[in-house]
Amino acid sequence: MEKFYITTPIYYATDRPHIGHAFATLHADVISRHKKLQGKEVFFLTGTDEHGVKIAEKAAEENKTPQEYVDETSSHYKEVWNVLNINFSDFIRTTDPKHKEGVFKFIKKLFDSGAIYKDKYKGLYCIGCERFLAEKDLINGLCPNHLRPPQKISEENYFFDLQKYLPEIRRKIKTEELKISPASRRNETLGFIEAGIDNFSITREKVKWGIPFPEDENQTIYVWVEALMNYVTALDFPDGEKYKKFWPADLHIIGAEINKFHTVFWPAMLLAINEPLPKEIFIHGLFTVNGQKMSKSLGNVIDPLALIEKFGPDASRYLLLSQFPASEHGDIKEEQFIKKYNADLANGIGNLFERVLTMAKSADLRGKDAEILAFYQKIQDDYSQKMNNYQLYEALAAVFSFVKKLDQYINTTEPWRLIQNKNPETEKILNTLIFGIKNIIVWLKPFMPKKMEKAENYLENLGQSSEKLNLFPRI
Repeated sequence: MEKFYITTPIYYATDRPHIGHAFATLHADVISRHKKLQGKEVFFLTGTDEHGVKIAEKAAEENKTPQEYVDETSSHYKEVWNVLNINFSDFIRTTDPKHKEGVFKFIKKLFDSGAIYKDKYKGLYCIGCERFLAEKDLINGLCPNHLRPPQKISEENYFFDLQKYLPEIRRKIKTEELKISPASRRNETLGFIEAGIDNFSITREKVKWGIPFPEDENQTIYVWVEALMNYVTALDFPDGEKYKKFWPADLHIIGAEINKFHTVFWPAMLLAINEPLPKEIFIHGLFTVNGQKMSKSLGNVIDPLALIEKFGPDASRYLLLSQFPASEHGDIKEEQFIKKYNADLANGIGNLFERVLTMAKSADLRGKDAEILAFYQKIQDDYSQKMNNYQLYEALAAVFSFVKKLDQYINTTEPWRLIQNKNPETEKILNTLIFGIKNIIVWLKPFMPKKMEKAENYLENLGQSSEKLNLFPRI
C-alpha cells in the first residue's frame, strides 16, 4: 500500500488554540482523509511545542510549573481537535521522552557531521518570538509582532554552519526536489537565500526549561531547533520502523510566518546528517479577523469551541475552509459566518438534498441526463486536480458549482409536476439527481465527514422513514 505522511506545525503551548491553528489542522485532516479514500496508508502528525523562556514565564504568572502549564495547554488542543473530528495518527509533545531521545540522536549526528561549532554571540532577543532579531527587523526599536523591545543578550553558543548547505538547498528548490508551494512562497524562500542568511545558533545559555545540549551541560537546545525535529522524532528517528516506512514526509503544512525555519533551516539540518528532505512544503497565508490581526487586547480571537457550539463541528469545518484560498492572505469576517452557513449549507446542500430525497422514494432508478453527466465529469476532473494540489477552497467551489447546477436542473425540469402526471421522464430526472447527490457526498466526505455519513445512511434507506434528513437546519 502506498504511504502518505502529512504534518501540521506543532503549536506553541502558550495559550489555547484559536481558529488560526484550526485552519492549518483542518487542511491536514481533509487532505489526510482524501488520501485514505484514495487507498493510501496515511500517517497524520500534529502536536504541541512546549519548551522555552516564554512558557516558563507564562507558567510562573499562573503559579504553575512549566510541566503543569503545558500539560493543561496541550489537553486543550486535544479537546478541540477531538470535537472538530480531527483524525490524527499521533499527537507529539516536545516534553515527551520519545521526542527528547530522538533530539539527542539528531544532535549527536549533527555534531559528528562537523556542522556545529562554538562561538560568541551578541544580539537582540525577543522572548515572545523565542528568537534573535536583527536591527532591521525592528519598528521604532520594538519587535513588530509583540510591540516590545527585545533583550540585549551576549552569550557563548553552539552554531549551525548553514552557509555550507545553502547552495544545495537552493538547487533542490529550483529543481523541485524540495517542492515549495504556492510559487509565491517558493520565490520568497529563494529571496531569503539570495539576500544571504547568517549561520544560526542552536543553543542558549542558562535556559532552564528546555532540552539540555548533550555536548555541553551549560547549554540548552534552542526551542525552535528541537521543535523542528518533531517530524522525525514522532517516527522513532533514526531506526524505528515508522521512520523507515514514512520518512520523508510527503507534505509539511505550515504558516507563512515560519517559512524560513521550514524551507531553509530544517532542510539544511537534514542535509547535514544525510537524511532525505521532505517532498513538499505547503505554506498557507496569514489571516486577519474583521481586518485586524488576531489579538486578545482587541477581543477578536475566535475560539473554535465557540464556533462549534453555534454551528456544529462539520459546519464549522466548512466555514473555516471556505473563507479564502489557503495560498493567499485573507480576512475572516465573523458576522459573515451565519450568512454563509444559511446560503451554502442550509439553502444550498441541505435544501438540495431535502428537495430530491422528498421526491425520490427509491434510489433504484434508471437513466441519466447527458448534460448533467457531462457537467459532472467536468467537476470530477476539476475536483480531483484541486484536491491533489491541496487547493481545498477551490475544490469546495467546484462542488458548489455542481450543487447550483442540480438546483437549476430541478427548477428547469420541475420533477414534482411530472410525478403528479406520471410522466415517463420522471425516473431519469430523479435518477440523475440521486446520482448527483451520491457524488456530492463522496466529494464532501473529507470536509464534513459526519454530515455526509448521515446523508449516505439516509440515502441507503430511502423510502423507509417518514422523517426528513434535515442536514443543515437554518439559523
